[in-house]
Amino acid sequence: MNQWRIFILDHHNYLMPFLGKINKNGVCAYASRTLLFLKDDATLKPLAIELSLPGLSPGTEIHRVFRPGGNGSEAALWQFAKAHVGVNDSGYQQLISHW
Repeated sequence: MNQWRIFILDHHNYLMPFLGKINKNGVCAYASRTLLFLKDDATLKPLAIELSLPGLSPGTEIHRVFRPGGNGSEAALWQFAKAHVGVNDSGYQQLISHW
């Protein structure tokens, strides 16, 4: 931590207010937070991804954290989480950064 090698990619707070409306239309979108580590070769390695949905009652959320998995369903869920982060990141880039 003291070497400034841990970063967070946060697509949570700005997405959560809209997910209830988005997910009512037969879509399942998640808000995401990604913890990244800066490696010695100057690349970022994802360490963990948190996906969140609005809860059933107002003001509540459903969270799940994913870590890189080895085989089977763990590996598939890690790919699933990374796909949602990619969608959130590209959506932010297109809608927010380009405006």
